[in-house]
Amino acid sequence: MRGRTCLITGATDGIGKEAAIEMAKNGYNLILIGRSKEKGEKVTKEITEIAESIDIEYFVADLMLMKEVSRVADEVSKKYKKIDVLINNVGAYFAFRDVTEEGFERTFALNHLGYFLMTKKLLPLVEKSDYKRIVNVSSSAHYGIDFEFDNMNGEKKYSGFDTYKKSKLANVMFTYELAKRIEKTGITANCLHPGFVATKFGNNNNILWRSVISFAKLLMAISVKDGAKTTVHLACSDEVADTNGRFFADCKVKQGSSKAKNDEHNKKLWELSEEFIAPFL
Repeated sequence: MRGRTCLITGATDGIGKEAAIEMAKNGYNLILIGRSKEKGEKVTKEITEIAESIDIEYFVADLMLMKEVSRVADEVSKKYKKIDVLINNVGAYFAFRDVTEEGFERTFALNHLGYFLMTKKLLPLVEKSDYKRIVNVSSSAHYGIDFEFDNMNGEKKYSGFDTYKKSKLANVMFTYELAKRIEKTGITANCLHPGFVATKFGNNNNILWRSVISFAKLLMAISVKDGAKTTVHLACSDEVADTNGRFFADCKVKQGSSKAKNDEHNKKLWELSEEFIAPFL
């Protein structure tokens, strides 16, 4: 396989799909992961028509389940010798609390634990690259919230938006701690706010919440193309080749939340996450 290879999760819609298209245009071979076989076939065909010279492969997995994250990461590891860019992009908002069959609250499982486990399992492939970039899609929603270690699973109280905000804070905390742990490997890890983007975000909820979120998108949302710009910038630009452990928005370094700068908390989240995913490694 010639050229660099980029893996993107949540690649059949929205920012993930647009980032995949732009990466393909830049000559990157693609490994895409999503839940739907049909959507995967459709997006693969669409991208192939845009960039015929690249290699593209789609894997089906429900990344809300850690056993699925582990399985698909193993399948990728068996087939590929290296990954040049890992983009953790998949995420969702859930207005009402529910837990997966593995016992994790859905937002925490999909938006944080999935990032953590995927990265842990694929880190050896990234390390074999001479490019070595990890990009975590977070959100400015991580501002103005504390991470509650005594309510990680939403078992004490649950607010859909606060839980989403905490999951996005977890993305930043994870990125900062990851950056410290990989700083001597040549790998870089950065996270970003894509903007409030006109995607299918929130469409998995009931009609009331779908209506509220859809109205907000109508008033304020930017295009998917614009929403993918910072992701692609972190994946491709020479400007950030040596940038590690930073939060970006509009393709520029921004101050992450002060809550994400607590080294003890970041280390604690890492250690707890390792305990949660241990049965799936």
